[in-house]
Amino acid sequence: MFVAAGALLLGGGIIGTFALRNGAPKLPSPIPAPADMVTDASEKPTSKIDARIRLASAPFRVVTGAGFVWALTRVPDSAVWRIDPNSNEVVGKPTPLPVDGWDLAVGAGSVWVAPNGADGRLTRIDARSGRITARISARPIYLGGTVTFGGGNVWTGNDDERYRHGSTVSKIDPRTNRVVGKPIALGSPQSLAYGEGALWDADHSGWLVKVDPETLQQIVRRRLGFGPHGVLVAEDRVYVADSHGNRLLAADPKTGKIRAIEKLSLGPLYPAYGDGFIWSGSEAAWQGEPDDRVVRIDPGTLRIVESVHVGANVASVAFGFGSAWAALSSGEVVRISPPT
Repeated sequence: MFVAAGALLLGGGIIGTFALRNGAPKLPSPIPAPADMVTDASEKPTSKIDARIRLASAPFRVVTGAGFVWALTRVPDSAVWRIDPNSNEVVGKPTPLPVDGWDLAVGAGSVWVAPNGADGRLTRIDARSGRITARISARPIYLGGTVTFGGGNVWTGNDDERYRHGSTVSKIDPRTNRVVGKPIALGSPQSLAYGEGALWDADHSGWLVKVDPETLQQIVRRRLGFGPHGVLVAEDRVYVADSHGNRLLAADPKTGKIRAIEKLSLGPLYPAYGDGFIWSGSEAAWQGEPDDRVVRIDPGTLRIVESVHVGANVASVAFGFGSAWAALSSGEVVRISPPT
C-alpha cells in the first residue's frame, strides 16, 4: 500500500487524501435503514429524503454540475457514474477509469478525476458523452489526489511522496489541458476550494492558505494547529472542517483570521454548501464506526440545526439542483431536499 507524505493515522487506519491506497474506508456494521424523513430536529420544518439511487458498489465521492450528479466508485474497479437529477436515475453506463480515482470536480463542461497515486495523471471526462477526452500529466510532479475547479481553471493538490521537492498545487488551463505557471509549494494540500477570487488550501500540515490565482503567490497564511479535512467558501466566510476535533471554524476571507469556532456532535468531513446551509457527513465513515447522519448547519452560528439519518455511513456530500446528495457505504446515493 502506497501512502503519500502527510497522511494521518486514525483509529487503526490511515486517513487523508492518500489514505487506504488499495481500498475504500473501512465499512462499519450495517445500520438499520430508517424510514425516510426520519430526522433529529426540533419542531421546525425538516428535510426530506426524496430518492435513493442504487449503484453497483459503494460510492466514494459525489459532486454536482454540468446538468448531472456524479459519483465515483472504486471497488472492484474505479468508475464515474452519471445521475440525472430530473429522473433520479443513472444515465447510461459508468465511465471506467484507467487508474484508481480519489476525487472529483466539475467545470468547463467536464468532470475532472484526481488519481489515488497511480500514474499521477488527471483524467478529463466529457460531461455530455461520458467519454474520457484527456489524461493530463505534469511530470516530474504526480497530480492528485485533490481537485477543484474555480476561476476558469482546474486546481490539483499534489501530495505524492514520489516527487522529491515536496507537496504542491498545480493550475491547469482547461482550454489547453496544460499546467500553467510553476507549482505552488505547500505543506500537504488535501483540501482545496475556490471562492472570493482566490484559491484556498486548508493544508493538512495545519495552515489555512490563500493563493492569488494569477500570480500563484501565497497572500495569506494562518496557523490552524490541526490537520483539516475540508474547506469551503460561502456567505463571505471561509469554513474549515476540524474532523478530529469535532469542530467547524469560520475565517475572514480577506485576512484568513478565525472569526468563530463551534464544537459539533460529529467530526465534519469535506462539507458542502447549498440553500443557505452547510451540509456534512461524519468522519466516522473513515474510522469504521457507524454514524448515518447528514447534518445541516447554520453558517452564521455554525450550529447543527438538523440531522438526517440516511441508513448507512456517509463517505461524501454535495449540493446541487436544490438538494443535498450523499454517497453511502451501502451502495446508494441519497437525495435530500431541504425544508421549504
